[in-house]
Amino acid sequence: MNGMTADTLPGDTPPVVIESAFRRTVILFSVIIAGGLQTLSATIANAVLPQMQGDLSAGLEEISWVLTATMVGTAIGMPAAGWLGMRFGRRRSLLVALGIFTLASGALGVAASLEEVVFWRAIQGLAGGPMLPLSMPILLDVYPKRSHGMVMGFWAGGSMLGAVLGPPVGGILAEIYNWRLAFVCMVPAGVLALYMIALTVPRFPTRPSLRLDWLGFLSLAVCLASIQFMLDRGNRLDWFESREITTWGVAALIALYLFIVRCSYARQPFIDLRVFLHKNFAICAICMVVAGVTSFAALMLLPSFLGRLQNLPLETVSLLLTPRGIGFMIGVFVLGHLVKIMDERLMMALGFGLQGVAFWYMTTFDLTIGLYEVFLAGMWMGMGEAVIWIPLSVLAFSRLAPGLVDYGAAVIHSSRFFGGGIGISAGVTILARSTQANRAELNEHLSPFHQSFDITESQGVWDLSNLQGLMRLDVEMFRQASMIAYVNDFWALTIAAVIVLPLIIFLDRPRSID
Repeated sequence: MNGMTADTLPGDTPPVVIESAFRRTVILFSVIIAGGLQTLSATIANAVLPQMQGDLSAGLEEISWVLTATMVGTAIGMPAAGWLGMRFGRRRSLLVALGIFTLASGALGVAASLEEVVFWRAIQGLAGGPMLPLSMPILLDVYPKRSHGMVMGFWAGGSMLGAVLGPPVGGILAEIYNWRLAFVCMVPAGVLALYMIALTVPRFPTRPSLRLDWLGFLSLAVCLASIQFMLDRGNRLDWFESREITTWGVAALIALYLFIVRCSYARQPFIDLRVFLHKNFAICAICMVVAGVTSFAALMLLPSFLGRLQNLPLETVSLLLTPRGIGFMIGVFVLGHLVKIMDERLMMALGFGLQGVAFWYMTTFDLTIGLYEVFLAGMWMGMGEAVIWIPLSVLAFSRLAPGLVDYGAAVIHSSRFFGGGIGISAGVTILARSTQANRAELNEHLSPFHQSFDITESQGVWDLSNLQGLMRLDVEMFRQASMIAYVNDFWALTIAAVIVLPLIIFLDRPRSID
């Protein structure tokens, strides 16, 4: 493609390694804040959505656009990070993106209508999308290669912690004041990160001659937006039984075809597809999709399970999500040091294995599950997610040419986001379809002559001779059917975490570092 080899590119420049350890630490801290804000905004709205719905007098279908707008905006903005970083410089692009993101967060705090909220959430997604892919290459350049494993561990821990803490932080702030505070609280952190980045992050070389491939950009934007609309609305509209979902699917396929053809022959493609010629990067991109599936699906299923079937209040559910953050920090700051002495491939397999164990343990959950079991499962999930990130980042970029790093960072983060959309959609679909099927199967065994109704304690509660007894029985049947559906979801996540393990065998170790 493009008449160049996969290992060299015009405009390749040596890394801007900074000798000052203090300055490198400040840069690390500042980009962690920027990345953490992006992941925090992606999940914090889930916790405050019911309060937003009441305050804005919106229906269920209308309020769902608050989430959809962010997802679509992020899907469009994230792949653009590679081109933005090379054309205008990573520092300048990150500062502009973070500035717009902070402005949108403040505007959400004073938004007076649903339309304003949806608009600013879309802007928040567009601006926040490039922040993570821009921050990773900055750290890879300013730190020497021998420190990449440790730095990626700290960066992943700080950045991804935002996704884990989003629901509990949103729930607590909503209880303290209202949903607006959940967005306004990001403004001071954004201003602080802007100040530190402006002072410490160096100016990276730019490529002023790099033109924007409008056809490639628009085709990719249409493809990702169509897929996101399809995933977000598919379950509510019965998937391809709906003309709208079919239209989104066809649009996504046509746009994907145009994007691949355009980027294969364009002199300056929007995304250089040669990143996929590197075996390590291609395998890691697939693994990142699976990691996104397991991470986002679990983040959606566990609060739903605790709220719907355990009848726990929002603040309690929020607190029960913190063990995942604790496990994440343990995985980063303790197990993360294993990258210095342990084969990265083995460590990556360990991460997926830990997630598989956590999801398998969750398949043993029932309606009487205690807080200890939820705490333990959250710890294992968080540890597994953290241990995956460090070796995956090292393996994906260790053999990538310098001129492809910006493209690679955009693709890797888009892969995780794309996997997250698939995971949430698949989890909701399995939950809904499985609940219906289980309910129908359980109803077949309902009979006044069934032995369950002979138990003395149940005769008064499930008295089939009056309406109140029938209603109680109907509620219990729904709870039992839903519990089985959640277990089916946990089994699906277990399989997803384990099925990727054979791919890790084909990865090559990073080149030796002096």
